[in-house]
Amino acid sequence: MLRRVRRDGPFRVTFVLVEGFSMMALSSAVEPLRAANRLLGTQRYEWTLAAESAGLVAASNGIEIMAQHGVDRAPETDLTVLVASLFPMDYQAPRTFAWLRRLKARGRLLGAISSGALLLARAGVLHNTRVTIHWETARELEKAFPDLVVSQELYCWDRGILTAAGGAASMDMMLALITQIDGEDLAIDVANQFLHGPIRPSSHAQHEDLRWRFRITDERLLAAINIMRRRLSDPVRIASIAEQVGISERQLERLFLAEVEKLPSEFYMGLRLQAARGMLLASTESLETIAEQCGFSSLGHFSRSFKARFGESPSVARRRRPRGHGGFVQEDGEVP
Repeated sequence: MLRRVRRDGPFRVTFVLVEGFSMMALSSAVEPLRAANRLLGTQRYEWTLAAESAGLVAASNGIEIMAQHGVDRAPETDLTVLVASLFPMDYQAPRTFAWLRRLKARGRLLGAISSGALLLARAGVLHNTRVTIHWETARELEKAFPDLVVSQELYCWDRGILTAAGGAASMDMMLALITQIDGEDLAIDVANQFLHGPIRPSSHAQHEDLRWRFRITDERLLAAINIMRRRLSDPVRIASIAEQVGISERQLERLFLAEVEKLPSEFYMGLRLQAARGMLLASTESLETIAEQCGFSSLGHFSRSFKARFGESPSVARRRRPRGHGGFVQEDGEVP
């Protein structure tokens, strides 16, 4: 439950753009404020864009946005939100970090979107705080800052820190903020402006529901897959899974073949390899550590299984992971 924010004048927000930020996350955070002003017929919410240095900042899709302020000259607003997404794991922004510490000392609300919570932690403004972050970066944050409570929620608010997992969750976070400032009716009206549907609670899980992704209707099969998801690093035998969901191993095999057209062991291996691929792309963990955390007894077994699934070895996949901006067309018509 968010604590209520009360203001008589405009509520002002500074969005701090981190190189490679998510355009979707930024739009999802800003647009609800614009829509609220339009519906209210007044400038109830104000916002500005800042960065480590003033000037153009490229999003992860290559589109550049102008940050009006460097952090040294940025206005002090009611809420300051780091908007991030893709950045090197060793990314540092000393001026931004120092500025965030000053804002924290003055009691200002701070926030982060997508992987921005990792940067707030590096700035030293998160201590024993409950935060959320995009699921791809959650393990990195937990490992580097064990004093934090890393939630899998869409967004959360704790000790003056408001964080969202990114993407569409940024809109849910801002709708929750609007609810606290101006009431639920306005937030619902804003959501309707964007064909958003019901405002999702913060406790809504980041990962999609299994029924939606795999079009599964059998509760026993759902239970079996959830057991697999919980036991990626320490795989459990298929016979044990069947016993836990109350059917025979043969019945479980028939369910998997009927619903997802794979044997349970094949499906389980796919979950583990997908998790490994996500860690390769989003973390700096060693290949040995990733293999262990995804339930492989040896690096060799992991490498062979990974190559059979994805057509390249884990080391090649890591070298090939995107480091810049992807997909945008240059002036000469070429795709970089």
